[in-house]
Amino acid sequence: MTDQMIGRQLANFRVERLIGQGGMATVYLGQDVKLQRPVAIKVIDKRYKNDPAYTSRFIKEARMMAKWRHENLIQIFYADEEKGHSYYVMEYVDGNDLSTVMSMYADEGELMPIADVLRIGNAVAGALDYAHSQGVIHRDVKPSNVLIANDGRVLVGDFGMAMEVSDGSMGNIFGTPHYISPEQARRSADAVPQSDLYSLGVILYEILTGSVPFNDPSPASIALQHISQPPPSLRSLNPEISPAVEAVVLKALDKSPKNRYQTGAQLMGALNEAIKAVASSPKISLPPLPVGVPTIRRSGIPIDHITKRNNTKVKGSTIHQPVDLPATVRGANQNKKGKRWGLALLALLLLFGIGGWYLLKNRPTSAADSPTPASTSAPLESTVEPAQPTETLISAPATALQPTVEASPIPSPVVPVVIPTIKYRDGNNLTLFWNETSFHMLNRSGEPRSLSGFSFERLDPSGKPTDRFPGHLWENLKFNYIPSKYCVSIKIYKDEDPPYIDPPDCHGGYVSIIQPRKDEDAELFFWNLKEDSTQFRVVWVGEEVARCDISAGTCEVYIP
Repeated sequence: MTDQMIGRQLANFRVERLIGQGGMATVYLGQDVKLQRPVAIKVIDKRYKNDPAYTSRFIKEARMMAKWRHENLIQIFYADEEKGHSYYVMEYVDGNDLSTVMSMYADEGELMPIADVLRIGNAVAGALDYAHSQGVIHRDVKPSNVLIANDGRVLVGDFGMAMEVSDGSMGNIFGTPHYISPEQARRSADAVPQSDLYSLGVILYEILTGSVPFNDPSPASIALQHISQPPPSLRSLNPEISPAVEAVVLKALDKSPKNRYQTGAQLMGALNEAIKAVASSPKISLPPLPVGVPTIRRSGIPIDHITKRNNTKVKGSTIHQPVDLPATVRGANQNKKGKRWGLALLALLLLFGIGGWYLLKNRPTSAADSPTPASTSAPLESTVEPAQPTETLISAPATALQPTVEASPIPSPVVPVVIPTIKYRDGNNLTLFWNETSFHMLNRSGEPRSLSGFSFERLDPSGKPTDRFPGHLWENLKFNYIPSKYCVSIKIYKDEDPPYIDPPDCHGGYVSIIQPRKDEDAELFFWNLKEDSTQFRVVWVGEEVARCDISAGTCEVYIP
């Protein structure tokens, strides 16, 4: 259907093409036919154009803001109502919004450089302080309303839902759920200047960790979490964040407006100081981090460089090569029966191994000197202790297991045995479910866990990793972590294979489902059966934490 607005002229402005559409208005690229410059034209949605009170307010506020002058606010040129269309005209910003820029870094598996975090935060805070000084509350501060021009300017736009501080007459809930303040989620008329600063705090939280503090398929549920739940620790999502920086952001997200920073300048002043303190503190040597963990890897590429790239890659199309790590930890998915058989086998192997060593060491020189069976059993009973789970590779010395003619019952050399264990018995529990065509991971713990910290690797007969799925492929614009009680899933794109499974345990819902193609992305399918592969391993931040038997269809995993 053709957009009837395109090609029309409103006053001096010709409508040329659609730029974007929101819930309350549509934005077009236009041309100022007299001044010969591009402009952006915002036209009120048809649902509201027949509301005289709303349209009057829309035009009044646009005219008022046209008088503003601030380097970080989009300049409004004109506002009017014509032929049943209420609209205003503003400067056209050639660039990207912050939401798009953040997704560019996410596609690289990285976070924005700190210098740009501070530059954007300072610009938004300054724009909001100016608007508040003019008696206006924005009420919809979010990344898509923060524009980053190609010339480096950072501008706050879209005051279409703004309200004057003294005006408490509108009681509807306005704002985008992920960034809405608690008081605004209850009632729009309760919004105060610190409500905008709460939204800025959410943006800072997201830039620093890669995730918003609250998410849910239901917008109402998100709003309720803003009202009633404390935000997850930033350091639980990105351990690189210092306690001082975390404290600043959490204060900005306080449920009570009076406990937050009262101005944007105060908020960004505190954040600048906290980051400066981290930069000047002595560096502590840390173990190297694995490849592909964007929540703890910050980019060195500034915004103006990354936005110039012609990035046509599909997110997650690059698969990192598996990291070869020592296979020392068996999966926690083994059932009790399997553990009993494993321990019994180990005890038997130890018995034969020690017995063989003892017989070789004390081999008689003549038949007359041979001990009786009773005399050989006693030392074994006093020497061998009950087998206990351990992470050590256990095998008897190869030389001690070479049988002689006199000791023919002694078995052939013992293959090293890896004893099943739970690496982090008191850690965070996640459950894996799978069948031939789908794989699911459920976070049973009470904490959100980074998706990029995980990788899953099929093991070949020698124990070497082959097919690999890196967890960052699950990440999307809103989630780079798996919330408590939620699931993520891989579903092989297929036509006639067995149906996907849908574990009832995933009652919270799915935050990410990806569908790689069976014929193109076979190296991602680490969990389906192959003739020469019976296990896959789970790696958390470079450390193997579990091995899972493919035939089992389920596996318990514990991570720190």
